[in-house]
Amino acid sequence: MSDGTNTTMTRRELLQAVGTMAAVSVATPLVQLAVGEGGALSAQALPLNAIAGVDRVVMNHGKTYLNGWVGYGEPPRRGRGGRGAPATPPAEPPGPPPSVAWSKVSGPGTVTFADATAVVTTATFSTPGTYVLQATADNGQTKAASALSVTVELPPPAAQLTPVVTKRHTITSPLWAARTKALITSWIPHCVAQINRDDLVQGPGGIDNFLEAAKALRGEPHGRHKGYVFSNAWVHQTVEAMSLALMVDPRGDKEIVAAQDRMRATLEDWIPKILAAQHPDGYLQTAFTLRDPQRWPDRWTAQGRGNHEGYTAGYFIESAINHYTMTDHKDARLYNAAKKLADCWADHIGPPPKQEWFDGHQEMEQALVRFGRFVNEIEGGPSTGSGQGGPGDRYIALAKFLLDFRKGGTEYDQSHLPVVQQYEAVGHAVRAVYTYSGMADVAVETHDVDYQSAVKSLWHNIVHRKYYLTGGVGSGETSEGFGPNYSLRNNSYCEACSSCGEIFFQWKLHLAYHDARYADLYEQTMYNALLGALDLDGRNFYYTNPLDANSQRTPWHACPCCVGNIARTLLMLPTWMYSKGTDGIYVNLFAGSAVTIDNVAGTDVELVQETDYPWKGTVAITVNPAAPKTFAIRIRMPNRDVSSLYSSAPDANGIASVSVNGAAVKPSAANGYAVISRRWKAGDRIELVLPMRIQRVHASEKIAATKDRVALRYGPLVYNIERVDQDIAGVLAPSAPLTAEWRPDLLGGVVVIQSKFADGSPMNAIPNFTRYNRNPPAPPYVPPPPQPARGTGAAAAATPPQPRPAPPPPQSIVWIRET
Repeated sequence: MSDGTNTTMTRRELLQAVGTMAAVSVATPLVQLAVGEGGALSAQALPLNAIAGVDRVVMNHGKTYLNGWVGYGEPPRRGRGGRGAPATPPAEPPGPPPSVAWSKVSGPGTVTFADATAVVTTATFSTPGTYVLQATADNGQTKAASALSVTVELPPPAAQLTPVVTKRHTITSPLWAARTKALITSWIPHCVAQINRDDLVQGPGGIDNFLEAAKALRGEPHGRHKGYVFSNAWVHQTVEAMSLALMVDPRGDKEIVAAQDRMRATLEDWIPKILAAQHPDGYLQTAFTLRDPQRWPDRWTAQGRGNHEGYTAGYFIESAINHYTMTDHKDARLYNAAKKLADCWADHIGPPPKQEWFDGHQEMEQALVRFGRFVNEIEGGPSTGSGQGGPGDRYIALAKFLLDFRKGGTEYDQSHLPVVQQYEAVGHAVRAVYTYSGMADVAVETHDVDYQSAVKSLWHNIVHRKYYLTGGVGSGETSEGFGPNYSLRNNSYCEACSSCGEIFFQWKLHLAYHDARYADLYEQTMYNALLGALDLDGRNFYYTNPLDANSQRTPWHACPCCVGNIARTLLMLPTWMYSKGTDGIYVNLFAGSAVTIDNVAGTDVELVQETDYPWKGTVAITVNPAAPKTFAIRIRMPNRDVSSLYSSAPDANGIASVSVNGAAVKPSAANGYAVISRRWKAGDRIELVLPMRIQRVHASEKIAATKDRVALRYGPLVYNIERVDQDIAGVLAPSAPLTAEWRPDLLGGVVVIQSKFADGSPMNAIPNFTRYNRNPPAPPYVPPPPQPARGTGAAAAATPPQPRPAPPPPQSIVWIRET
């Protein structure tokens, strides 16, 4: 132990001293040991403390769950443990516990507590608005108080927007056409080749696992399972990515046509092999089929939560949806197998007498809701979320059960509290955003007020406390996960899969609330956190995406869970671009394209966008309904400042001008959209101009990592500076002029931001998604020398453990020194 002055004690001295403290600890509420001068230990009574909880949102006429804590010192984090660690219950203070009293400090209406003298209770509110609640602890001698904020909101509209399913479409924007081509001709074929290999050392486990599992099911000799228990996931993701790639119009590009032909052949090769590994009752996971029964005795056990049974099953279901869509509902092989799998789960998991269970890695929940809606659409029947409506409702009900049963676990997998009582984003970031995405689905389907309140609270916590400027999430302090509020280190984690999940989550809130702010956020994530996860050639990827980049992308990974997820998410661009309401179309993203939207006011409508966004702000949208119809087109008015963590100047929000068929119009505004309602006929043309200005962005003073630093943004794009162009330790003065220049010869064609550092040297900033495409190869990693075996006594003291080598310095940074 040390008091900071190099005073130390041996282990024996410490244990002897601790033993003498037993009597003291009985006489005081709680003690801590302090090392005094000369190394003497003393006992100090810890102060009385109260923790009200985290700020949250609650729907009007709903209740919020107050899980407070009173005691001495600091409370343990409930369920802070890692993989498989048991939950840590709140500490019980010794002796008579302090009393607690909840009270309203401020707010526009009446607050009713279920029990104002209980640490754990609920509260309801009479009127929308912002309230401050306080928990006061009293032990008869001293008091301690803690407050939290509750924002009471109106619930979302009763009907959600209808997703625009990605079907056959055309991409014409130079940026998106290049990225799409790289995915189709380079990245997905690379994934296919890796998955077909049976000799991978890093990240093994592809089609070979399905072949061996099929042998096992037939009773034939078979090999062992390769790779992680969840290695089926990137096979299913790649099937989905290929299905989506086959819905892209090649526009005569011979390379794309050839790649798509190879994908069709791959699907014909893979699908029978995948289906041969499915159990007769529908269950599918090759790691289970090829398991050691002594170590993994059965399906869906509490001890087997880490085996990712739902994670792999969910990806299979989602791959089947897009494959069936791609074939125009003509090839039902995967669709029927997905139904069989979903039925297997629904037949066995649920309230007693079924198996009560939840998975350690979420994915099945959002897949089941997506599949339930899809089945209802294909086979008929409205979705009610009750399990009693359309044929797909039993899958939606199962998704809700899998979420409802999460309890008694850890923050790591979001099972530390019932999901409706979770108001702070914690734990593994991918698991978290997949959970919240599934919760958003269930909230829409069931109109459950507790779900709505939890989902909006989690959104608020992420966006206003734990959100990177790039739209990435997960700062990495808790094993690939979320850290404390405002802990947004620039050497962050920001896993590519968490960016995918964040897009899903924001998109589902857009569907629920009919609000553009959620599209603002998923655009931010797509351009700045996910698009750059692949290099420009589509040959290498980032597993993590820190804002300070110090390593190159790699062709594969020991855990290649992102490889298909990146591709499938980027190739669903039409789904992110548009959504459909009862009275018309929502335009959420801007990209040159041709997309047909089914059944708008009784007719199909083709929308053709012409734009070079995000390099230019001019957008033209040609509206081609199959028959003239009256409906509304809502066009997102970009808001670059949704998160209160960041402020930018000059203003670049909204739409500068709008015209229809050459005549200027002044559309009404609603929920962040410019609304144009009229009778539309084929050839009608909307033209708009979006403000495209260079912005200086500053972060909240609560974020330590960005103190005295500035970031640059142009349109939706966050910029960085790379060491290949300049000394990235330079200072950019607040008054330094900034200019934008189109560089067709650089990085496939980009707008660069130019200025001068305070010392007069030039500054050249590039879009963050293009980082690390020009850097020379990094020097080979040299592992530290092996540590000598440590003995005891003087020999051990003479050979202290060597410190880990420092990570290499960043080669590109987003946040630039300003002072």
